[in-house]
Amino acid sequence: MTEGLVVENELSGKTCVACHGGMPVLEADAVAEMMGQLHGDWALVGKGRKLLRRVTVKGFNAAHHCANVAAWLGEQEGHHPDIRFGWGYCEVEFTTHVVRGLTENDFICAAKFDRILAVA
Repeated sequence: MTEGLVVENELSGKTCVACHGGMPVLEADAVAEMMGQLHGDWALVGKGRKLLRRVTVKGFNAAHHCANVAAWLGEQEGHHPDIRFGWGYCEVEFTTHVVRGLTENDFICAAKFDRILAVA
């Protein structure tokens, strides 16, 4: 599930800042650079305004656990993902709603989610 992942990176060592309407939306070059620090399963969706990772697991309990990990992380960082799960999968999606796009917070949370899954 996390093969080839660099567990610790610059993003996973940062902490999210409080979201506000004046936050800068990341430019395409910054998005591309940060995508390179994430697990390869992350994808840009929603016209490039959201980060989505679908995690494949065995069974419903594992999917529920993965969703709980994402929810816990959102509480810790004050930056909450959209989460969908069912038998055998969990989808985690980060975006910064107040600016309708991606900010560094989204990539920080994605990197931390990767780090947690890598050691789980």
